[in-house]
Amino acid sequence: MLDKIRKINIKKAGVCSVTIGVINIIVHILIITQTMPYTWVNGGRSVSYELARQTSLSSIYITIFNIIIALIASKIIPLKMNKFWSKFLTIFLVVTLPLGLIGIGEQFLGTIFEKCCMSIVAIIGFLSDTRIAVEKRW
Repeated sequence: MLDKIRKINIKKAGVCSVTIGVINIIVHILIITQTMPYTWVNGGRSVSYELARQTSLSSIYITIFNIIIALIASKIIPLKMNKFWSKFLTIFLVVTLPLGLIGIGEQFLGTIFEKCCMSIVAIIGFLSDTRIAVEKRW
């Protein structure tokens, strides 16, 4: 199974993961600028714009961190790492995969916008992240 996943080009998976991250950031910027209603995200559970804004800002910071990790792990940014950091990166990526699955579930339980649009984004992101996580690094 892992051999089939590893046949996917690692850099293409990295570009896909970064693209998904950028889409996520754009959606949150639209929420912050009030271009998109805040009730369309977070399952419609945000009780105020201010709460949705704080959640969106946190999501942007986390997404930027994930984009940097994806760029390094997919070798788009070539960074020479010793065995410790290679193992650390792999373990980090594998441990965060279940969070991606939870995110997909949350999208399907959310608003119509989340079910129709963001669930597809979450699935593509999860598949890309899975490919990046199973890369042999040592």
